[in-house]
Amino acid sequence: MKKKMIAGLAVTLALTAVVGCSNGNEGNTTPSVGTNESGGEKKETVTLKIAASIAAAEPNGVMQNPVAKQIEEELGIKMDMTAVGADFGEKLNAMIASNDLPDLFWVPDPSKQIPMMVKAGQILELDDLLAEYGDNFTSDPSGQAMIELQKKTVSPDGKLYTIGMLRGATTGGTQPLGANFIRWDLYKQLGYPKLENFDTDLLNVLAEMQKLEPTNKDGQKAYAIGGWFADGQGWGDWPITYTLTFTEGKGYLTSDRTVYYDIATNEISPNNDLKDKNGMFWRTVKFYNKANQMGILDPESFTQKSDKYEEKVKSGRYLYNVPGWLVTDINNNFEKADMPDKGMVALPPMNTDGFMLINNLAPGGRTFAISKNAKHPEKAMELLNWLSSYENARTVWNGLEGENWTMEQGKPVPTDEYLQQSASDLAFNKRTGALMYHHFVGFGAGVVDPETGVPVNLYEWSDKAVSRQLKPVHKDMLEHYNADSLFDLYSSKVKVYQENALYRLGELPDDLKTQGTNLQGYTFKNIFKLVLAKDDAEFAKMQDEFIAGLDDYKIDEIFAYWQAKAKEQQQELAPIFDLLQQK
Repeated sequence: MKKKMIAGLAVTLALTAVVGCSNGNEGNTTPSVGTNESGGEKKETVTLKIAASIAAAEPNGVMQNPVAKQIEEELGIKMDMTAVGADFGEKLNAMIASNDLPDLFWVPDPSKQIPMMVKAGQILELDDLLAEYGDNFTSDPSGQAMIELQKKTVSPDGKLYTIGMLRGATTGGTQPLGANFIRWDLYKQLGYPKLENFDTDLLNVLAEMQKLEPTNKDGQKAYAIGGWFADGQGWGDWPITYTLTFTEGKGYLTSDRTVYYDIATNEISPNNDLKDKNGMFWRTVKFYNKANQMGILDPESFTQKSDKYEEKVKSGRYLYNVPGWLVTDINNNFEKADMPDKGMVALPPMNTDGFMLINNLAPGGRTFAISKNAKHPEKAMELLNWLSSYENARTVWNGLEGENWTMEQGKPVPTDEYLQQSASDLAFNKRTGALMYHHFVGFGAGVVDPETGVPVNLYEWSDKAVSRQLKPVHKDMLEHYNADSLFDLYSSKVKVYQENALYRLGELPDDLKTQGTNLQGYTFKNIFKLVLAKDDAEFAKMQDEFIAGLDDYKIDEIFAYWQAKAKEQQQELAPIFDLLQQK
């Protein structure tokens, strides 16, 4: 199975060839004296102020972990880093207003913030820097595709102002990023009842599972389903937005959830999803409402944030989960508690032609810009370039060779000790540098190094790691479905299992911007009221009122603009879509 998966990802890469933050931005230069470890003359050392998503293992400031030290040794760059969070978009807007940008920084909302900074002359045009210092981008198929997509979908004038990092596959195809994860051991106890659809079968099975296990091992109340609805807009409503996009092969193109496309056909949705009672939005809201009516939705979902949700799901208090990144810890915790037969698995596709198994971030999952005030812009590009070689990406993900992994017969192999570590062990992150910069790296976790045939994130997607992921629940699921591997189980029943994230529709025109912002606020304010509707009649009444209220925000004009923009971009990107399409 693994060879098949790797080959598929390599083909995708080959095809693409055709086509928190610092208050200052001065770059400090400190001449260095002497030689480096390899006997060569040390480079002049500069300090770059960087805003990026990093682990909490080190405080903000100059990074001291082994990966950062290797970067300093090889490039002469000290990384003065500030971790950014979900609120960085607002912070960046303030820095744009005061022209107080770091040297190198993540841009959370490129469609809005890049044009602002270009117009104000605050960020550099990167073509010349790329030509001189960006050989890892320009010589690699994924880098070439990224450059074209950044120019076509982010740039306001067709020039290159941004570099997309975290490019390519986010997973190795054995566990989706998001899916209907259920406690398979309980499903087995029920005798594998029918599971043919999300809207009724899944809810009925989850209700029966909750009866089987009403408390966790510590006697705490367990629910089939939970949420983190008390978090802010865009995160608190994450389950509403993404549950069905992952499990039925669709992708929202707008943050207001009006327009989506089908990953199997690349067709743009004909209907406004906020108005379509049979669309993804309303089916998901109804799912959570029905769960609440059935008594299987944790009532604290409306007051708790994601940290509490994670704590509960990892301690066995939820029997269903959507975020795939929590599942390894969930299953490992059962194992540590001497309950190895318990665990969560992702259900295979149910009545759909598309399943979001691998998300191929062709333009990059994180967009970076270089400030025009940076004193050493060439070093910023040199750093991005260093992070974008397959070898260095492997180092960023896993730490230095010889610590957590070794080369065996030309292939990187993780140590047993490394695979036994928790990815969220901050002391381990700091000591080895592993899993520190998972958003500040050139390639996504599942991207295969063409020279070794092994994904760059050894902790998750090496053969050894994948084999360790096979818990008793996985083996029983494979036997139940008569499948040879998890990859085959998830990919063989659908036409398309990989999304190539290419669309970036930009901003609404000025006459619709305020209405668009207010529309999203209106939706977020009312979603959870609908989830709390006491019965179907009340839900239907509130649904009609909600849809009628959309007209106050020029919903039809907004939808028409987004849909036209999406269809226009669909035509423009058609050659890239054709190249990346699954064969």
